[in-house]
Amino acid sequence: MGKSTIRPCEEFILQIMETNPQTFRPQSLSICMIVKNEERLLARCLESCRGVADEIVINDTGSTDATIEIARSHGARVIVSEWKNDFSYSRNISLRRASRAWILWLDADDVVPLQSIPIINDLKKSGPDKVFGFVVRNQKPGNTGTEFVQARMFPNDPRICFERRIHEQMMLSALRIGLKLVPTQAVVEHHGYADPEALTKKALRNIELLLEEYKLSVPDPVMAVEIADSYLISGNDIEALQWYRTVLEIPHCEAAFPHIAAQAYLGWGNILNKANDFENAAEKLHKALALSPGRADALFSLAVALDLQDRKEEALERLKRIVSAQAAPLTVGVDFREAKIKSFLRMERLLYDLDKSGETMALAHQALGEFRHRPEIQNMAGRIFLRNDKLMDALHAFERSLQIDTAHNVDAYIGLCKVYLKAGKSETAAQTMESIRPLFEKFPRYWAFYKILYGAIPAGVVPDLVDIKEVDKEIGYLGRIF
Repeated sequence: MGKSTIRPCEEFILQIMETNPQTFRPQSLSICMIVKNEERLLARCLESCRGVADEIVINDTGSTDATIEIARSHGARVIVSEWKNDFSYSRNISLRRASRAWILWLDADDVVPLQSIPIINDLKKSGPDKVFGFVVRNQKPGNTGTEFVQARMFPNDPRICFERRIHEQMMLSALRIGLKLVPTQAVVEHHGYADPEALTKKALRNIELLLEEYKLSVPDPVMAVEIADSYLISGNDIEALQWYRTVLEIPHCEAAFPHIAAQAYLGWGNILNKANDFENAAEKLHKALALSPGRADALFSLAVALDLQDRKEEALERLKRIVSAQAAPLTVGVDFREAKIKSFLRMERLLYDLDKSGETMALAHQALGEFRHRPEIQNMAGRIFLRNDKLMDALHAFERSLQIDTAHNVDAYIGLCKVYLKAGKSETAAQTMESIRPLFEKFPRYWAFYKILYGAIPAGVVPDLVDIKEVDKEIGYLGRIF
């Protein structure tokens, strides 16, 4: 790295004044955290790691709510420090107060799931010659979210410290003293990405700090791709594309950082897909997969590009690879679960388009086996059962979908109505449509099915905010899926 604001690790050798690594009790663990105004989340985090924590050290950077009181009520040692717009600086304060042999760093919106407790306790028995990588599972609604391997647990050694003011990491210092990253089966669930609006705010905040840090360092592909991804999340495709190109222009990027280069090609391909430039999108996505073979999100984006070029057999082959694969987290985040869910849904349509309806029953059962908690998967299965005259199976699938989600699930109600119609119960279908009108009268899809059911929509019944052109589009959609 060139000139930067990183605090050199030598600064933290002062830790020795308080703790001596040779006197640490073996097989013990300090949880180290930085927090600010986390009263809503902190207790859940601290409760989750109770079974592994021999000590909890929390650096509070200026809370004005009950965060400090909650931390102390859970037995944490709390340090209060000034926030200096530098995550590494704040994290390193918590490290130098840790007094146990191992350190596990967490955020307030992290949760250590129960199945990880015995794994972490076994890791505490290891010699201090390695860093442990945990699977970080970003949790979004509906049990989706990216997964990646991240250095989380490491020996309490004053030579190890966090670097970079944002998207901080300690692995660089660990590598300099000869430690290697060892992946484990331990999982940390991160719940900071459930709210899309909050995610956008985080991305906008991060961009400013990332740009400042990038100016002070030699060209860094990891930081450059983080800038690009942040612009993409914030909706600025033009800047995102420029930064993805910047990543790939860094000398030897593809050879030295293949997964980072793959992330850049994937981002570029997704932007081209959004711009309906499917041929060039497919080219970029093929490059992503050459660098990171089998990556589920890149395979799905490529399937979309191929499908929309009318290369449906090729698209279907990519989707089949996704739904048959096992998750293998990389050092960059991949949402395996969302890629699989979207692949099942797209495969349903492709199989009908390609006159392969005989494969759809197996598809429905496989999807239900993995994602029966998802309403859209229950709806997909219901549609497939309906087409195969399995009316009771279809009815139960749509009912289960509504048990999961009622307020936004017009597709499940339409599915029920289709079952009623096929069973000769047209009055029940009409009654259902009338009963759900208050819930869905603002949805163009509701009025599309209304028109299919009755042949016409009476004048003056559709709310003014519903676009009739959208209703016509939805009629086409319903014709395809049913």
